[in-house]
Amino acid sequence: MPNRRRHIMAAGLVLSCALQPGAARAQRAVDVQLGSWEVPGSNPTLYSAGIGRRLWGPLAYSLRGLALVDAGFADRSLYGLGPELSLFRGARLLVPYAAAGVGLAVRPARSPEFAALWYAGLGLELNPLSWLGLALEAGYLAEDRGFQGFWDLRANDRQGWVTSARVSFRWGTGSSDPAGAGTMGPAAPGPAPHQPVAPGADAGNTLAGQIVETALAAMGEPYLWGGTSSDEGFDCSGLVWYAYTSHGVSVPRVSREQAHAGRGVATDIAELRPGDILLFANGGDAVTHVGLYVGNSRFIHATTSGGVRVGALDGSADGNDRWWRERWVGARRVLRE
Repeated sequence: MPNRRRHIMAAGLVLSCALQPGAARAQRAVDVQLGSWEVPGSNPTLYSAGIGRRLWGPLAYSLRGLALVDAGFADRSLYGLGPELSLFRGARLLVPYAAAGVGLAVRPARSPEFAALWYAGLGLELNPLSWLGLALEAGYLAEDRGFQGFWDLRANDRQGWVTSARVSFRWGTGSSDPAGAGTMGPAAPGPAPHQPVAPGADAGNTLAGQIVETALAAMGEPYLWGGTSSDEGFDCSGLVWYAYTSHGVSVPRVSREQAHAGRGVATDIAELRPGDILLFANGGDAVTHVGLYVGNSRFIHATTSGGVRVGALDGSADGNDRWWRERWVGARRVLRE
């Protein structure tokens, strides 16, 4: 193939279908990637296919097969297999992400030859729908024929930039919390989905009461990292954001910023009002989870183990709720009294 700059699409398949204990079915995705590897003498086309899952929060894993097909020099084509890690894909409407992987490849010429591959890239992904992602990615790929190490490439080793595009199709729900957005918590599901829970009597028909009712209407919805709607699911800060913004009240989107919204309220049940944002920390003072106070010592939150559910802050709490009660570190009041 002539040595000229071109941006061809190139192919891959990522299927994530693993389950996490005590969680909803993990989000799965089919991902098609097309790209070109620009190296001296030719521009091999990169194809890859893999199966993977989200490991924790924004971190995802896939085991990928790959092919570097050099149409101009067929004896230089490579076929192999290797793992890939990615960060933040599918998290927001428009999100930058990172991907890195290694692989073991074979060149099936008359005398087969093995090589190691290293790849690292950055991309920008647009997720216009919960099930659809579109991304452009640029990365650097290096081939080491002698397994001498990434920093000891020889003259006959190839290295160069890879430009590519990805199209992702997703279904299912997320199953892990992002760092700073919600800790895993206990595995038991807590109250049955859609169990009616009335807000405190002092909520009434006030704006706070309406916000609480909106959150309660999401009872039983699945957990989805980055989720902010009943059509997809919620993460902890996404549920709080959804309940407030549904009534025209602006609050930050992520828990670490919600931890500074409004004014502070003492960690005393008697001081709480419906609509207060509850803050939780799994060790130290860094907020890792948020919930919305309902009234009557109850709060609603989105957990990885049970989706959107109601918990208790008082002595009636069971073992699961005591886990949260022990990690309650503060509250914020966004609405004016």
